[in-house]
Amino acid sequence: MQAVIIAGGKGSRLRPFTLKQPKPLIPLLEVPFLQWLVERCAAAGLTDILVNVGYLGSHIEGFLGSGSQFGVQIRYIREESPLDTAGSMLLAKPYYTGDPLVVFNADILTALSLPALMEFHCCQQALHGAVATLTLTRVEDVTAYGLVEATPSGQIVAFREKPSPEEAKTITTNTINAGTYVLDPQIFDPYPVGDPLSFERQVFPELLRQGAYLSAYVDTSYWRDLGTPHSYYQGQLDILTQRMPDFPLPDHEQPQPGVWIHTTAETHPGACLNAPCYVGSYCRLGSQAHLAAGTILGSHSWVNGRVLPGVYAPGTLVV
Repeated sequence: MQAVIIAGGKGSRLRPFTLKQPKPLIPLLEVPFLQWLVERCAAAGLTDILVNVGYLGSHIEGFLGSGSQFGVQIRYIREESPLDTAGSMLLAKPYYTGDPLVVFNADILTALSLPALMEFHCCQQALHGAVATLTLTRVEDVTAYGLVEATPSGQIVAFREKPSPEEAKTITTNTINAGTYVLDPQIFDPYPVGDPLSFERQVFPELLRQGAYLSAYVDTSYWRDLGTPHSYYQGQLDILTQRMPDFPLPDHEQPQPGVWIHTTAETHPGACLNAPCYVGSYCRLGSQAHLAAGTILGSHSWVNGRVLPGVYAPGTLVV
C-alpha cells in the first residue's frame, strides 16, 4: 500500500500558531506532528509516502526532505490553489501504483492501529469488493460533526449532516468520520484534475449512490482532532497522562507520573513541578520555579517563578 498525507490546509482555526508555520509542523511536546505521522507510517510498513502541500509547503518539504532520515520515500504533491479535502488526490495520480491508498488528515492524533486497519480493508475488499474503508470513531456530542451511518456488519449506508440539538434527540448513530481511509485509487477516475473535490460532500456520497461497497472500521482507541488551540493543548496533556498511549518522547525522564523532563534540562532540587507538566530541552528551572499542573514549557526557557497552566513558546523567561 501507499500512504497519502493531506497537509495543504491553512490551519485557520489554529491561528496565530499557523501564521508562520504550517499546521502539520506544529510540535506536540517538541515532536513535529508530521514527524510522528511519518514514523507511524514507517512502523506499519508504509514506506512510499505522498505528501500534499500548499500553504507554507516549502517548510514541510524542507523538514521532511526525501524521507530517507525516516526510512521512507517521500514525494510532494503541490497545490497551486486550494483544492478542498480530496482535490490533491487527482494531482497525485501519476505516482499511484494501483495499490490501495492509506490516506491521512494531517491534524488527527490517534492511537489507531494502522496494521489492523490495513488488514481489515484487505478482508473487506476480498469479501465484499470494498473500494473504500473509512475509520469511524464514536463521539458524545453528535451536533458538532457530520455523522456516518453503518450497518451492524460494517457497511456504510449513509452520510448525515450535523444534526441540530432537537434532531440529535432522535438519532441513534454516534459515529463520525475519523479522518483516516484506505481507498482504491480507481475511485478518482471520474473526476477532472485541477478542480476542487471533497471527500465528505462528493467522493464518498457519490460512491454510495453508485452502489459501491464502503466499509466502516469503527475504532475505539484514542482520537482527537487537533484543529483548535484548545484541542491542540488538550492533546498534549493527554500524551503526558498517557491517555494517548505510545507517543514517543525520547531523551526524557519521568521523575513522577505525568511529569516529563528533557534530559538536557536543568532543574533545581527546590523546583516544584505539578503533574501533568512538560519541561523542554535545554530549559533551566531555578529554586523558586513552580510549574502548575497543565504547564508545557518550550525549549531554552528559564523559569524561577510561578507559571500558570498553558503552552509556553521556546525561550520563555519567568522570574
